[in-house]
Amino acid sequence: MKKLTLVIYWLMPFALALTFSLGLVGSAQAFEFIEDGDLPASEVVDDDLFIAGDNVVIDGTVNGDLFAFGQNVVFNGVVNGSLVAAGQFIEINGEVAGSVYTGCNAATVGPSASIGRNLYFGGFSLTVEDGATISRDTAIGGYQAILDGEIGRDVYAGAGALAINGVVGGDVNAEVGDPGESMGPMPFTSFMPPGTPAMIAPGLRISESAEIGGKVAYTSFTDQSESIETTPGGGIVYSTPEPEAQPTPGQVLPPPQINAAVKVGQWFLQRARELVTLLALGALVLWLLPSLFDKVIAKAVGKPLPSSGWGLVTVIAGYAGAVILAGLVLALGIFFGVLTLGGLGRTIFGVGFSSLGLAMAVFVLLVTYGSKLVIAFWGGKWVLGKLTPQYAGSKVWPLVVGVLIYVLLRAIPILGWVIGVVVTLIGMGAMWLVFQDWRRPAILPAAA
Repeated sequence: MKKLTLVIYWLMPFALALTFSLGLVGSAQAFEFIEDGDLPASEVVDDDLFIAGDNVVIDGTVNGDLFAFGQNVVFNGVVNGSLVAAGQFIEINGEVAGSVYTGCNAATVGPSASIGRNLYFGGFSLTVEDGATISRDTAIGGYQAILDGEIGRDVYAGAGALAINGVVGGDVNAEVGDPGESMGPMPFTSFMPPGTPAMIAPGLRISESAEIGGKVAYTSFTDQSESIETTPGGGIVYSTPEPEAQPTPGQVLPPPQINAAVKVGQWFLQRARELVTLLALGALVLWLLPSLFDKVIAKAVGKPLPSSGWGLVTVIAGYAGAVILAGLVLALGIFFGVLTLGGLGRTIFGVGFSSLGLAMAVFVLLVTYGSKLVIAFWGGKWVLGKLTPQYAGSKVWPLVVGVLIYVLLRAIPILGWVIGVVVTLIGMGAMWLVFQDWRRPAILPAAA
């Protein structure tokens, strides 16, 4: 089941990044944006659509991909592309021609829902109700999943509790919890918002009414064949976890079913934290320093190669200089402390290290976030200028689109690291070039 674990671990970030990138280079010529979270049934959007709000309700038709973000997202309409939805609670009752990608606390696929391709879920609870149809595969990373609908092909699950009462046309591949485990009060349940589905007991349960066309292959510390009340077409394959995953005597390990949920949850939490931080700092910069921010962006766009070179020098010099200055403050503090019996030494230590700490905090803030905002804003403005020029002049949408693209690309293994380094160097170099222009004294024209 090592392959299954890798699939669950990498599936959600890759799928979201790939879906978003495909949406950018598809046949659509522009994006549509709805900020009030409402698409009435009478409206048809012949394009990709971004919709956001506290409570998002989609009753209309989208002839493209749909990106929905809100606390509560309810989809009752038609999407002739794929659906990407994130929030606390997601409810799908409509028709999606492509795949559905969800990251949320709890998702419900209602009895009238129809998904033409695949369903990818990462979160606490997934419920596929009786009558719902998913034409291809379903991949789950979370604590619990209840599958009462019809799934055309395979199910891949890394979950604490998996209950199947519906139809699975292909195989069931699952890593599940031990039904004999006493879960006790889970620490994260106290943070769950009201309306979260009740936890079901850990383990694998396949009812007599379920129909499995292929095999059921599951990994658990305990043989759970007794809880499989139907006869899968391909038989039952039971595996125990790898030897290194077995607890040693006296060792207490976290329940294995939490591992996949924790990995997916950590990924979403990290992306959300990065997204919110960049958006908050970007809004602050656009509010307080708009002209300076424009100058830095212009420098990065006009001189990308010199900016990257100066960025490398700036980053190295910044951290190396901090070490040198710290040593200098330490040496001066000791020298004057001996000379004045400690009086002046304490002052030098206090003032020197406090000033150095403040300077380093600002420098690290610029390296970690400021440099990214420069390129993200420019990237968002460029994308909007190509696809929907009417929004390119805004201060809000270039920041939102650019930061979202950067966060998703940054999550891609290896490539994301390379993108982060390049963006940091160009952004820091552009800041340094603007700083040099500011320091350079103005040359006064010679008197006639």
